[in-house]
Amino acid sequence: MLKRITILVILLVFAKPAYDVAKDFLETNTITVDEAVLPVTTGQITKDAQITTQSEQLATLPTEVTSVEQMADAFYYYFSRFETNFTIEYKGSTADIERMLTRATEDAAKRDTYIEGHLSNREMEYEYRKMDATIRVKQSYLTNPSQEQSVGGLVESIVATLQPEQMTDFEKVKFVNDYIVQNTMYSEDSVTSSHSAYAVAYEGKGVCQGYALFAQRLLQALGMESMYVVGEVYTGGHAWNLVKVDGEWYHLDTTWNDPVPDRGNGVQYDYFLLNDADMGIDHTWQAVDYPKATSTKYRYMHVVQDSYEKDHYIYFSNTADNNKLYKVHKDTGESERVADVRALFIVGAGDWLYFSNYSNGAYLSKVRLDGTELTTLHKEEVNNLFIEENMLYFTTADGLKKADL
Repeated sequence: MLKRITILVILLVFAKPAYDVAKDFLETNTITVDEAVLPVTTGQITKDAQITTQSEQLATLPTEVTSVEQMADAFYYYFSRFETNFTIEYKGSTADIERMLTRATEDAAKRDTYIEGHLSNREMEYEYRKMDATIRVKQSYLTNPSQEQSVGGLVESIVATLQPEQMTDFEKVKFVNDYIVQNTMYSEDSVTSSHSAYAVAYEGKGVCQGYALFAQRLLQALGMESMYVVGEVYTGGHAWNLVKVDGEWYHLDTTWNDPVPDRGNGVQYDYFLLNDADMGIDHTWQAVDYPKATSTKYRYMHVVQDSYEKDHYIYFSNTADNNKLYKVHKDTGESERVADVRALFIVGAGDWLYFSNYSNGAYLSKVRLDGTELTTLHKEEVNNLFIEENMLYFTTADGLKKADL
């Protein structure tokens, strides 16, 4: 006798209006057998990819599905391609088919947390006899293949501007953090899903889920071992990353490193390479599901704001000393004051630092890396400094202006 069962897995992503948002999962499964409706246990899910991602390179479609493992292989194959409708033919005992499907979908989703982070609602309908089943799946995502191809192309172009083989793990993570913060505004007001990597990558807007997923994609492209993390903060569900730097795991929350209200090129590092103890002050997560992070090596970064790197030093605004201008050695973590001025929106070129001098009207100023020759360049409050093609750009009350370096 042929029996038909329908399973609905509904993912609700709750957007919160505050500084972070994201992802409480409420997955409601309903199984309908003939006229009866029975409750079932829950699962969990999320994501997408097109242009030669790690998931696509590894995903293969089994020629025959006869076990939970092969069933998971099939689900993963379709998830990694963001297929919305697909069918899996299973040959074998169906005595425990519901449990097999739960295990297979959970295993498939967990193989790549970037994909897992983009999975959304799912409907499965399967017809089965004693020794075979036809499983039809309708899967929705927070993205689509076209958007993922665009994300992949952007990531490829970003990596092409770098020399990853010459970068340390620390430098790669800092680049990812800075790129996302400087190019993204925390917002739910996006055309595409604000929870997707695409919204962050192409619209420059998103919530914590989008921040973390795009960070995951960039970190993977730079050869970094990393994970997408789901947890809680004081406002509710939240998402961030774990990343392995020189063999040690650390937390990275690009969302909370992005100042609110947005400060353009301003970057914070309060949640940059934290261990479990420091992250656990205001974040919670299911620790058993993730590797432990115990190192305190980069705790010195947590007072850094608006930085410029040169050789082995990071020049920065020190949030622990009234935003005075400091430098810190990247290898030793030893820091010292460069100049007794409050400096924000710091950028650099050669041996000079350029910044908004909050000790002097927030005027545009410059100083040498050794703290000498402090000079005022423009007597007007400025912010959002950046350098492009040997020109210094800055924003005043009258709009964007530029000056020769």
